[in-house]
Amino acid sequence: MNARPTLRFKFDLASHLKKTVAEIDQMDSLEFSRWIAYSRWFRPLDNPWLQTGVVASSVLAPYCKKVPTATDFVPIEGKAPQHPTQIAETLKQMARDLGQA
Repeated sequence: MNARPTLRFKFDLASHLKKTVAEIDQMDSLEFSRWIAYSRWFRPLDNPWLQTGVVASSVLAPYCKKVPTATDFVPIEGKAPQHPTQIAETLKQMARDLGQA
């Protein structure tokens, strides 16, 4: 999906407008282009994962030596999927940072 930013934007816009991608496909190209421009230059579409990440990062900040960023809590966003051993190591590191290991 990262290789097709227009398709990804369609899904984001559909979510934002509470519509299906098929309904977005019925939108004329001028309106769709204006949505792209608006979200790029004036107000990005809401990203609930990032918003949750901001809260999670803020809550954990007093308890961590290295404060996690909001994007640390966004799944996949520009990241390759992790192998289970990488996930286990990350969880161990989080426990060490929280002083629980």
